Amino acid sequence: MAKQQKQPKKKSSFFTKVAFFVFISFCAITLFQLYGQITAYKEEIAVTEEQIAYYQAQIEALNQELATPIDYTYIRKIAKSKLNFSMPDDIIFYNDLSN
Repeated sequence: MAKQQKQPKKKSSFFTKVAFFVFISFCAITLFQLYGQITAYKEEIAVTEEQIAYYQAQIEALNQELATPIDYTYIRKIAKSKLNFSMPDDIIFYNDLSN
């Protein structure tokens, strides 16, 4: 019987090992950068969702204000709050002291 001769294993060249190490390092660095970007985008999404909730509440308040009937009480409220009008029997306090 003839013995099978084992073929010697080919050793990787130094250049191949260095190229493989550089490739793995590049992949790891890229993954860490992508993870950081994903985290930043998640934070941005959370802030944007909070802004959406705030503006939806503002829209709801404005819609409720639009739904109120325009009567004398409503006109007085708008005149006092937005136009700074006052009724003749109202007492107005003025403070010129600054904090």
